[in-house]
Amino acid sequence: MVKFWDSIPNHLRDFALEQQVFFTASAPLAGKHVNVSPKGLPATTFTIFDANHAAYIDATGSGIETVSHVYENGRVTVMFCSFGKSPRIMRFFCTGKVVEWNQPGFGPLLEKMGKRKVEGARAIILLNVFKVQSSCGFAVPFLTTTPAVGDEISAKDVQPELKDRETLGHWASEKLEKKQLRGYQAEWNSASLDGLVGLTVARRDRGEILWLTSTRAWRAPLATVLRVIRTGPICQCAGLNRYFSAKIPEDEDVGGVLGRGCPSVMRGGEA
Repeated sequence: MVKFWDSIPNHLRDFALEQQVFFTASAPLAGKHVNVSPKGLPATTFTIFDANHAAYIDATGSGIETVSHVYENGRVTVMFCSFGKSPRIMRFFCTGKVVEWNQPGFGPLLEKMGKRKVEGARAIILLNVFKVQSSCGFAVPFLTTTPAVGDEISAKDVQPELKDRETLGHWASEKLEKKQLRGYQAEWNSASLDGLVGLTVARRDRGEILWLTSTRAWRAPLATVLRVIRTGPICQCAGLNRYFSAKIPEDEDVGGVLGRGCPSVMRGGEA
């Protein structure tokens, strides 16, 4: 069952730092490329400062999508998932700031994170976590070991292998048998987290007036545009953001975890 929090619970904090890989997702406001990037070694590159603030070290690579998207609109999602026997998917929905390696705040922030300098690090991505989601992870494969075929088996013959879980199939079969699957879809699949329309059959089963609720398809993007205008560098520098009065999560200062000593980091701007 999916669960939501406005901050990171302690048990999910521990879960995040125990994983061997995490993923970041970001997208531009316009353009074709929605980016997903795998990141390794959360224990040495990812820090959770408190229940709503985190950061990770961004290493040099062949692409710069996440940094570019965060610069443009500040939106980034971080996902962790378990490949062990106990399934789980967890997402941190965030707004972000970029601190590049040559900015004065980079060193103090690295020290605040309690991390060693990573060779080839190009930036630190500061994260303001405004929503946490945990879900079942029943369809994520689990890592196991399979011995090689033969009479004599040594340690080098034991190979790691990703195997499919059967949990999701069992869960769905039980829901179908009890005639509960459409009810589940009606409850959870009729709209996105931002209010965009979901499955048509789920909306119909909920008794929605389809043409009326379809107006979400244009209301939500308009709100996003206004949000980005308000928090963008032009409005921030010109002081125009005060004319957009809607309260949004991005208002929180993701750099505040450092205290007063690093204004360039607190603002997330260039030195």
